[in-house]
Amino acid sequence: MNVIAVAKEFNQRARRENWHQACDPTLAFSDSYYSNFLGIWQTKAEGYKMPARSQMTARDLKDYLRHIVLAQREEGDPPRYRWRLIGTSVTEIVGHNTGKLFEDSVPSEHLQRWNDTCGMILESEQPWRFLGQVHIRGREYLKAEHLYLPLSDENGVPSFVMGLLRYIPRYQDNDAFSEDEIFSLPGGLL
Repeated sequence: MNVIAVAKEFNQRARRENWHQACDPTLAFSDSYYSNFLGIWQTKAEGYKMPARSQMTARDLKDYLRHIVLAQREEGDPPRYRWRLIGTSVTEIVGHNTGKLFEDSVPSEHLQRWNDTCGMILESEQPWRFLGQVHIRGREYLKAEHLYLPLSDENGVPSFVMGLLRYIPRYQDNDAFSEDEIFSLPGGLL
């Protein structure tokens, strides 16, 4: 997979469809919180493309648990995704949906994008950064930066998406991530 081309295509679609977000496979985070979390994932991968879900333990992730989500792909055509874990800071945004399918918990206008995003992360077998503005459950006053990581099942099949999700309040309308900020990502991603 050419991740730069996939990211560029995703970002162009996001702009066309007014998704208020963009992806960045270069992982250009400015906050070491994300880099430290990514370091745990890389250490657990131990030379493989990704670690297994069972390798990412609560003990390893204790400093991040309230900001973590975990979704599992369920086979089918098309595949479906189920929430396996939603940290307490994230439930304030997306709700208490642990155990539910995306189709039963995600607003219909966001469902295809969320499914496609999880598919992209699992197919690429690499971490992704997402930057954007929240447009769910009346939380439009928030901007977001997320790190999503693929995890395998015990047979090495990419089956889980783990995310480190952090939200930042906008204190003024001009405090939002601007279109230029969202879409001026490194690596020619537009």
